[in-house]
Amino acid sequence: MKIYGPYTRKDNRQHICIVHEDGSRQTQSFPRFLMEQHLGRKLQPHEEVDHIDNNFTNNDITNLQVLTKTQNRRKEMQRDKRKASYVSFVCPCCGNTATKRKCDVDHNRKKGRAGPYCSRQCAGKMHN
Repeated sequence: MKIYGPYTRKDNRQHICIVHEDGSRQTQSFPRFLMEQHLGRKLQPHEEVDHIDNNFTNNDITNLQVLTKTQNRRKEMQRDKRKASYVSFVCPCCGNTATKRKCDVDHNRKKGRAGPYCSRQCAGKMHN
């Protein structure tokens, strides 16, 4: 087995290329490779490597942690909530006041969709 890299992608994340004895090639995340070497085992499919400081160029082993997919998504959502701006609106179907991310509301308006609605249920009622 030969390992080539790390190579940097356009989004500044790094990966390596693994060439097996049979000639097959495999691409793997460089932080995942580092963590597997550090732990001395392969990571399970439900495990992901997360950058603690959210800096994807900092692949120092002290900045990496193993999280489950659920834990990692939860962390990403918390980070995105701090960045995202929210808008409040009145649902045209039920009249309730609701809050959604501004980027979601703007995206639907650009597509020419009606709404925004407070829920899928209200959106379904209005379109039927």
